[in-house]
Amino acid sequence: MIHCPIIIVGGGPVGLSLALELAKQGKNITVIDQGLDKRSDGRVLALAISSQQFLAKLDAWPHDQVTAIDCVEISHHGLGISQIAAESVDLEHLGYTVRYSDVCQAALAQVSQNKHIRLIHAEVTSVDDGTEYATICYRKADGVSEQIITADLLIMAEGGKLLNDYPKKIKHDYQQMALVAEIKTAKPNEGRAYERFAGSGPLVLLSFNDNFVMVWSLPTEQAQQLQNDESSLIELLNREFTNRLGGAKLLSKPVCFPLKLTQTKKRVFRRMILIGNSAQIVHPVSAQGLNLGLRDVQVLSGILAKNNKIEITDVAVFDKLRDKDAAAVINFTHFLATKLESKSKIVGHLRGAGIIALSNMPPVQNFVARSLIFGV
Repeated sequence: MIHCPIIIVGGGPVGLSLALELAKQGKNITVIDQGLDKRSDGRVLALAISSQQFLAKLDAWPHDQVTAIDCVEISHHGLGISQIAAESVDLEHLGYTVRYSDVCQAALAQVSQNKHIRLIHAEVTSVDDGTEYATICYRKADGVSEQIITADLLIMAEGGKLLNDYPKKIKHDYQQMALVAEIKTAKPNEGRAYERFAGSGPLVLLSFNDNFVMVWSLPTEQAQQLQNDESSLIELLNREFTNRLGGAKLLSKPVCFPLKLTQTKKRVFRRMILIGNSAQIVHPVSAQGLNLGLRDVQVLSGILAKNNKIEITDVAVFDKLRDKDAAAVINFTHFLATKLESKSKIVGHLRGAGIIALSNMPPVQNFVARSLIFGV
């Protein structure tokens, strides 16, 4: 049976960036993932400038495949428009859009040539958080036999289904699906992103290359209906923006993803730590999921940098250090996903006050923007 100092389950941007950070400290890392080659995953992500800076520092940023976002326009029917521009918060860009596969391939290129990192292409079938060490069972692609490996520290960057026996504090089904498609508009995107609180659900348009990626959170039945009725989808989209985009057309077939919120009760166990999607999955309304996961990486790597030897007592503080930021993002996105669509008159007044504050109070605008970009 093989024993490793640190094992990371999950070969996405969170798991791979953590491996690179810890390798810089001279630590030996093993990464296990069934699908390390993620070139087929065409999802488009929105990353804050802080996330871009972190990945660039690791040489894991795909410079030639990204689109800068310089302005975010926030609107709600009947309540006007607020804009947050990069220059108003003293930044060159607010963030970038990039394909998930491109970020993964850039990180994987660095990981593959790092002598401190070992990659295992396999499906993890079970994990056990022991007192002396963590135990991981995995099966390689041939599926012939299950193998066992142990670690002083197991870090779960993905693999939520493996953690069903561990307690969850928050679990909420939004009864929504994200309807996602690439669209082309008559007017150029000019590096803009749009966040529209439409009557049926939050609608986000992200600049990507010369086009936009649409992420529309809709009630499940409506999302599935519009997925199969493209003419009605475009008609509704143009109506929401009152043709300010000059009209839109679909460039890709719409796809749907169910939307749920989960958050673990705690992140640190005896020999196991949860980060990224294994610790929290948030609503995509403000595109904060990966940004939150990369901040997990930076905090955890900072803790582990203090000692060459892994001391579980040292990492126990990780829970406390991440609680405030994670709670702020989760509560904020949950509010946007649920309360801003409420038909309550009281909520309507609060909603209006919020849009006005963003439009007319630069300190409020600056605080909201910087909190989402750099964390709380």
